[in-house]
Amino acid sequence: MHQLQRFLIDYDMNMLRALARNRGAALTTNRQPEAVDQLAIALLEPLSVRSALARLSPEGRQALDALLAAGGRMRAPHFARRFGQVRPIGPGRLERETLWQSPANPAEELWYTGLNFRAFAEDKAGPAEFVYIPQDLILLLPQPQHVEASFAVETVPPPPHEGTSRSSLVRDMFSYLVHLQAHDVQPYADGRLGRGDVASLRKRLTDGEERRLTFLLHLAGRLGFVSRQGKLLRLETAPVKRWLSASPAHQVRGLQEAWRDDPSWNDLCHVPALACDLETGWHLRYDAVAARQAFLSLLAHCPLDDWWSVTSFVKAVKRAHPDFQRPDGDYTSWYIRDATSGDYLSGFGSWDHVEGTLITNLLAEPVRWLGIVATGTDDLQMSCRLTEAGARFLGLVPDEPEESSSPPIIVHPDFHVDVPAPANLYTRFQLERFAELVCEEPCRYALTVGGLGRALARDIQVEQALAFLRQSGGTQVPINVAGQLRLWAGRFDQVQIEEVSVLHVKNERVLRELSVLPETKGLIAQVLTPSTALVHKRNLPRLRKMLRILGYLPPPDGEGRN
Repeated sequence: MHQLQRFLIDYDMNMLRALARNRGAALTTNRQPEAVDQLAIALLEPLSVRSALARLSPEGRQALDALLAAGGRMRAPHFARRFGQVRPIGPGRLERETLWQSPANPAEELWYTGLNFRAFAEDKAGPAEFVYIPQDLILLLPQPQHVEASFAVETVPPPPHEGTSRSSLVRDMFSYLVHLQAHDVQPYADGRLGRGDVASLRKRLTDGEERRLTFLLHLAGRLGFVSRQGKLLRLETAPVKRWLSASPAHQVRGLQEAWRDDPSWNDLCHVPALACDLETGWHLRYDAVAARQAFLSLLAHCPLDDWWSVTSFVKAVKRAHPDFQRPDGDYTSWYIRDATSGDYLSGFGSWDHVEGTLITNLLAEPVRWLGIVATGTDDLQMSCRLTEAGARFLGLVPDEPEESSSPPIIVHPDFHVDVPAPANLYTRFQLERFAELVCEEPCRYALTVGGLGRALARDIQVEQALAFLRQSGGTQVPINVAGQLRLWAGRFDQVQIEEVSVLHVKNERVLRELSVLPETKGLIAQVLTPSTALVHKRNLPRLRKMLRILGYLPPPDGEGRN
């Protein structure tokens, strides 16, 4: 921290005389270095300091107290937004108009009283201009008189309707991994899933909304659960098994930490009400991790056991740390538009529309999805409270002790399998290979011919399934269940069904010709009679094309015989 004399060295004689007159000090020299020494002694005289404090306006004292509460240093843009800016003036006007006698705002009042100064410095956000109280002057100042609560939110009654439980995203991640285990998923080039996969997934997700699904898929990639191998998405065995085998608390924590530490997920540009123009590259300077961590540190100031208003939380952030995602105070070079009107949102005047909307969206979507807060609404407002998992994640309460192992599964003679709580997700993941989910709570599966057939089609043997049931249940599988599974397995692949079409010809010679021509012989599956044959449906388009080339002119697609 700088000393007073360090700041005074940068002042010319006109400014030094102005400070001296305003503080009732006399300078006996016109030489700037000597004047600096004399003024530094005068401004640090305790009686002079007490006199200066007594003459401050209430607004000036509030500005001084805010600086003191901030440790004697505050970024210049932040200070200026709250207390005004010092007007840039030349030495002639300063002397002529005696501006120290009529300051325009609290910032000028402190400036001309010699109670704050400006200097450039660097912190973790980079170089910037700061407003300072010199260290040797701080030692002479009393504790702040009127310090605002550093972070105060309005508590509200519990809402009539509370959102989904903390484990919902864990459950949905599990459902996504199960889907990839059971299907060959080929995404689009940009990573989006096809409509069929999305429709199938939504049948099991607790919330299939598009933004939430996008967030879920991104987290799976971030955690290394999924990789693209050729055209298909494949599971990475080691990280998937590690996460599925963890305790429920650690599964939630794993998702929370993956989001918190992810530099590739820009929360701001995923807010539906905002549109980020990325052509200029401004977003490349955006530190998503630092912004997220600053937001979470503010969230940690909220009460543990009460519901609080989201509106009051936004106001508290604006008052205490408005630059949480812009530590350099830059509100002009980001290209963000209102998604509805298309208007650009620039300057600190757009804070509520940009930062305020971001905060509300964070609480309503990713922070809620991750089980850090619970949300609720009434007719007037949205409210939140920290969950137990959220309080642990923010470091407000100690972590839970390691949970004991899950109880064994129970295989019933009626082909149902119960997975008692707390359900081990890795056990369920293995069970999903050959059983059908009946319900989530209580967790129950059914052993069916369709489920076993799906497993056999993926080269999982019936004895592997029976061994898993014995091991996970700690007892023998009921005799009728084991026998039926073996019976189904014995019948697997004994019958094949395939869709075909019938090819009719009026002249037997035509069919004989088509059966030997190289263009068509491979497209005919089986000759039934001299005038009829079977054709696989997958070969129909090509056969029609070949028939036209050969001059047979078949009826248009979709038309049959009269």
